[in-house]
Amino acid sequence: MDRKPLNQSDRGLRRTVKLMGEAHWPGGRLAEVVVSNLSYDGCELSSRCSFQQGETIMLRLPDRGVIRAQIRWVRNGKAGARFLTGDSVADARRARIGV
Repeated sequence: MDRKPLNQSDRGLRRTVKLMGEAHWPGGRLAEVVVSNLSYDGCELSSRCSFQQGETIMLRLPDRGVIRAQIRWVRNGKAGARFLTGDSVADARRARIGV
């Protein structure tokens, strides 16, 4: 089976931003987040609430809508999220198996 490797070079152009938003977990938990380091594929999040690598959240940004995202890394009170658009088999598989 051929798989596209996930590496740093695939991250694309990132923009330094500071957007306030909300993270919603499937169990009903809700937290305010600061979104930074934004690209078409993902972003960096910081919050008083902790994230777990592999979990899937709904990220709501005012005037920008809601997008499903998976937490890819957690470090020093911050987390990296990859947007799951459902546009690819790879996104669907990542969401299903939590990687």
